[in-house]
Parts: sequence; structure tokens; C-alpha cells
Amino acid sequence: MDNIANAHHRIQLLTTIVDYSLGHKFIDIYRKGEVPISLILHGNGAANSEIYDILGFGEPKKAIILSILTETMAQWMLHDLRVKMKFNKPGTGIAFTISLSSCSSILSQCCSTAESKAQTEREEIHMMQKEPYDLILSIVSGGLFSEVMDVAKAAGATGGTLVHARGVGSEEAAKFLGITIQPEKDIVMILSPHENRQKIMETITHKFGLSTKGKGICFSLPVSAALGLETLD
Repeated sequence: MDNIANAHHRIQLLTTIVDYSLGHKFIDIYRKGEVPISLILHGNGAANSEIYDILGFGEPKKAIILSILTETMAQWMLHDLRVKMKFNKPGTGIAFTISLSSCSSILSQCCSTAESKAQTEREEIHMMQKEPYDLILSIVSGGLFSEVMDVAKAAGATGGTLVHARGVGSEEAAKFLGITIQPEKDIVMILSPHENRQKIMETITHKFGLSTKGKGICFSLPVSAALGLETLD
């Protein structure tokens, strides 16, 4: 594994969440931008219904696109999304980056090569974020997404995205945590201003923690830059 010390080539995870019907358009943008690796997942959104009605952002099924690229390329792609897909308008979708602490040498080389290939056609772009954001991830028993979001919204969350998953665990996990690992899991993704993170996480953990029916865990990741939330200059 390589530690990512060079900021210019630091590897980031770019996450884009949009209406499912628009997913192919974003994949095309990433392909044209020479993004080396992208994965697409299926999810469901949970913004307030009045937001959907006002902004026309009403398709509950979401495409979640995960892309691995250098920090410089991530800035290029955020710029492209804002210009080509009008991502600066609320309701279009959201995109955010998370810096990776390390990665395999092959992956690092792949991303660096992709950046060098596209370098001649690009100019340096600096996207400044007005306020820090965090990605809150809650993993709870299947079927509790709506209940988790109700609690999270009461604590200040404005929306979230659901990804279905299957849980696996050892006998040791059941012994020490005092729970039985259930196969069906809901992964709830919430992008929140840093100042609201603690309250949202504490509320979710209180209602859906390991000692409750939710049998859940909750953690957060720092977001490097965000788009689609009126957070960028």
C-alpha cells in the first residue's frame, strides 16, 4: 500500500448522487474526462417532498457513482459538473469528494497516468468550500430507512440516500457486540454541515444503535469539497 503524501497526486473518492435516469449522462462526462475508475450503484433518495415538488427533483430512485481519481482531476470533474450539468443549482444532484489515506501502488499509478494524459487540455482549478461537510454513514437493519431519515431530519438533516446491502459477521462479533448479524442491511448516506454532524449522529445512534431494534452503527467521513449544496464559490 502507498501512503498518499503528494497533495498534487493525492487520491480521492468522488461520489455523485443524481436521479437514476440521468446516470448515463454523468458516466459519459466521466469517460470524456478520462476518469480512470467509476462504479455505479442503485439507491433511493429521501429529501423533503416539498423540495421535490418545487425543484422538480422528484425521482426517488438514485444513481450513485463512485469514482477514484487524483485531487486535481476531482477538481476538474466538479468544475465540469457545475458547467455542463448545472450542478450549482440546488436539486440537480450532489457531488462530493473524500480524500483517501492510502491506496495500492497500481491504483495510484493508474490515477496519476490518467491525470498526466488529460493535463494538456486542462487548466488548474481551485474550488473553495465555504463550510466543511461530513458524510454520515449509518448501517441499520433492513427496512428502517424511512424511520432513520425521520429521526435524522428532526436533528437537522435535509435529505439522505439509501443503499441496500447484506451484512456478514463472525461469531466473535456476535459475542462481543451482543447482536446477531442480520443479512439485510440499509446503508443510509447523509451529507451534513460539520456543525450538525454530532447531533444527527447522536440522535440516530440513540434510536437505532446496537441495543435497539436497528442494531445499527454510525460513523462519519470528512468531505474535501461538495457541489450541489450551494457550498462552492
